[in-house]
Amino acid sequence: MSAAVGDAIDAYLDRHRDELVELCADLVAIDSQIPPHADERAIVAFLADRMEALGLGRGEVVAAVPERPNLVTRVRGSGGGPTLALNGHLDTKPVGEARRLWDSDPLVPEVRDGHLYGLGTTDMKGAVAAMVYAAAALVEAGGPAGDLVLAFVADEEAGGNLGARHLAPRLTGIDACLVGEPSGWERDWQGLHLVSRGLCCFRIRVRGTQMHSSLSDRMPSVNASLRMADLMVRIRDALRLDHPPHPLGDVAPTLNVGVLVEGGVYFGVVPGSAEFACDLRTLPGMTAEQVRAAIDAWLDERRAADPDLDVEVVYEDGLEWIPAAEIPAGHPLVEAAASAAADVLGAAPPLSVFPGTCDAPWFAGAGIPTIPSFGPGVLTCAHGPNERVSVESLHQAARIYAHTAARYCGLSGKEP
Repeated sequence: MSAAVGDAIDAYLDRHRDELVELCADLVAIDSQIPPHADERAIVAFLADRMEALGLGRGEVVAAVPERPNLVTRVRGSGGGPTLALNGHLDTKPVGEARRLWDSDPLVPEVRDGHLYGLGTTDMKGAVAAMVYAAAALVEAGGPAGDLVLAFVADEEAGGNLGARHLAPRLTGIDACLVGEPSGWERDWQGLHLVSRGLCCFRIRVRGTQMHSSLSDRMPSVNASLRMADLMVRIRDALRLDHPPHPLGDVAPTLNVGVLVEGGVYFGVVPGSAEFACDLRTLPGMTAEQVRAAIDAWLDERRAADPDLDVEVVYEDGLEWIPAAEIPAGHPLVEAAASAAADVLGAAPPLSVFPGTCDAPWFAGAGIPTIPSFGPGVLTCAHGPNERVSVESLHQAARIYAHTAARYCGLSGKEP
């Protein structure tokens, strides 16, 4: 990438610093929580209008069902270079029970202390806004040789079945993809993540004896909630999950027990059923068959130890298995992103493993090598109160994405 092009990209983004933050704020103000709403039509329509105003075109809507649209905008290159997709999701987790812990309205974005606060700022409307302005800056600087595709999707927070999983096989001519998930957990730009962990969600259901609780000392009964509690305490340490070591560090599967808990009827009733839900974060090399066999083996051990135990495992529809994803460290996109980050940040972040699960597996499964996470913000404040993104990291993200695309796609040869 020539110095003139780099300077032109940075000059454009400097002129539009305020507009970038405003775009992120506008996206936050559009409610795209799933659940309860599960409808991204408003935010897609807004983005199409905004990108058209920036000279990027309105894009194409690709949807499995009308209320869950994905938006694909292709910035045509002059030819001769590879095609890069920049991906971000438009949905957010719900505010939920954390609403009372917010210092401001989650859907009324607010800048304070150098951060933009609001639902979805870090996960990941900030990255989406940065990608839009990165594309506009690259066009202003003369345009890419290969195409640059903006792929903004629905439904990531519920597994991506109506989003990236539906969209990725329908994309054509994409050579690589970068997902802008927040890449820090303690600070911005903590890692250039080459791996995203997979996800397996399941429920352990226990049946007992529903009856009048005053008779529990006189009649045989099984309290399903007590049996459930015993299993909850045991599973985290007793479930044996084999996994191959990974060269990027000492990472292991993470089992989160009791992310949902249900049971009982009311006072005066011995609980006849109870269940708890788990989400398991997996690593490359682990398979659904191996995980299910491990869970079955553990349940068989508990049944043998407690003949009265009536228990089953039920896998969550749509979240029963999302595979891990990985891109080789030597891939040209990784090299382009690391080089761009070094220019913008002063040093490239270390190669790392993304703690979460994202849309990368669906692009990878469609044959598109994908960086699972390289974006502004810290994952720590996502899915909780006072979600925020550093204003400076938004500007850094736009520069990193534009410089990455210039390096990977090549340049049109037109001087800015």
